[in-house]
Amino acid sequence: MSHSLSLITTFLLLLSAALGGGAIAVRLKLPSIVGYIAGGILVGNIFSRGFDHQLISMIAEAGVTLLLFTLGVEFSFHRLKRILHAISWPAIAQMVITLLVVLLSLIALKISFIPALFLSSAAALSSTAIVVKLLSERGELDSIPGELATGWLVIQDLAVVPILILLSAVSGASGHEGTVMAVMGAVLLAMLKAGVLVTVVLYLGSRGVPALLATVAGFRNREFFLLTTIGIVFFVGLLTYAVGLSVSLGAFIAGLLVAETSQNHAVFAEIRPLRDLFAVVFFVSLGMALPVSALVSSLPALAVMTVAVVAIKGGSIYTLLRFLGYHRKTAFLVGIYLTQVSEFGFVIAGTGVALGALNESQSSLLIAVTFITILISSPMISRGHELYYFVHSLTRRFPKLFRDRAEEAPLGGNADNGYPIRDHVVICGYGRVGRYIGRALQMSSIPFLVVDYNQHTLAGLRGAGVQTVYGDPADKDVLDFAQVDYAKAIVIAIPDRHTQEMVIGNALSLNRRIKIICRTHHEEDQRHLKSLGVQTIVQPEFEAALSIVSKLLSDFNIPEEEMAGKMSRLKIEHGIG
Repeated sequence: MSHSLSLITTFLLLLSAALGGGAIAVRLKLPSIVGYIAGGILVGNIFSRGFDHQLISMIAEAGVTLLLFTLGVEFSFHRLKRILHAISWPAIAQMVITLLVVLLSLIALKISFIPALFLSSAAALSSTAIVVKLLSERGELDSIPGELATGWLVIQDLAVVPILILLSAVSGASGHEGTVMAVMGAVLLAMLKAGVLVTVVLYLGSRGVPALLATVAGFRNREFFLLTTIGIVFFVGLLTYAVGLSVSLGAFIAGLLVAETSQNHAVFAEIRPLRDLFAVVFFVSLGMALPVSALVSSLPALAVMTVAVVAIKGGSIYTLLRFLGYHRKTAFLVGIYLTQVSEFGFVIAGTGVALGALNESQSSLLIAVTFITILISSPMISRGHELYYFVHSLTRRFPKLFRDRAEEAPLGGNADNGYPIRDHVVICGYGRVGRYIGRALQMSSIPFLVVDYNQHTLAGLRGAGVQTVYGDPADKDVLDFAQVDYAKAIVIAIPDRHTQEMVIGNALSLNRRIKIICRTHHEEDQRHLKSLGVQTIVQPEFEAALSIVSKLLSDFNIPEEEMAGKMSRLKIEHGIG
């Protein structure tokens, strides 16, 4: 009876921590993961004797396994190939720089080498879940900083597996008295085991897993399909464990196998709710295992590691991207996006404890740093553009480390007089929206000019004979050079609200009669943008809904006049009628 009561109490505390912490985080516009961990910290420190620690640990380990499995399922070799040539070496360089600097900082604080190596390895990674979620909510995944950050995170996610292998090998070798050569031998042996295992599993799995899933799918039974998928995950995990590697590595390999089958989307749809449930338990359990009192003695290390992670990651990413020739705004935003420690830091902490490489105090330190950096970075990501303009205004008079002609004078034309163009359209931002607008204007022989800070995009446009200006559209000098004072219209195809406000204000200061067309992802921004002087506001999601409604009504033989009336009514309700 006492065991049953402990089980019920444990799940009740877990649910309370998750719901309470998650709800508060959402209200504060923070990632839900922050709320889960904070709720776990609160409940774990108040009701430390009211739950079954062993049960929570077991469920959390299952959550980590499923998390890595879904990462493998979502992995795309085609996507990696597209971004690998551009940012593979800078991403690897950033991880190495961060690891070395944090490692040396921790050793200076009298933390021994192996625990410091685990902590610094975790610090080198950033959170895919946090960054992608926040950028998706802001509609910036398809922006240049968004694409670079996403590609950077893909490379970091791939690095998790070799990092876990290396840490396991180094930790195992350090448990025995031996030389540096012995440690290197253990590392090479672990890498060889992993290479052979991955090759064999991928070869056999590429033949057996698709056939197995196709057969099970033929039963048309969701329960069979889900059980088979879970069985594949833990069977491959068992194989990796049998050869001395982690179960997490096996889960990732299983995900790669399933990703190459025609049932991969069905597998992800079935496994995702279970993954989300176990992952929530995992994040709450981390908070429960974080004794606040024990962190007091680790405050110096906590402060040093937090500052080092944020400063070194942000600074190294900015420097590397500027060295590659990216605009200072792009480099700054990507640096801000990737300052936090990844949720895989929690996985590394758990692995370190399981291997005996980390004690409870050191594991708590890593969990605390991960939590704090996520807490710090979330509002920084949400207000990245505002933060950029604030920092830029403070550092404008400082000597620049990276100076290039493209930023000293916009590309093409005379820097003093601007472009020899009149009665044209200025397109600010040439992403997925801007390029279709430009193509339509080109087909209609309407003069237009593109303002963007993606030099690769602009190079292609100039090759096609399109007039371009390299620079930040929010910069008044850039808009002046683009002859906004002589333009008929300006199209703001940039989703960020703060940048939109600056473009609108600068455009109207140059030309009070110019027509401004602006996109937005949020209905609540429409009234504000109109008050600033925008004549036409386009919300892509609403326009997509109108197109779908039009096709549906047409299929149901609704008369055109009646259809037009209903569409007008929708526009009025939306606020653009």
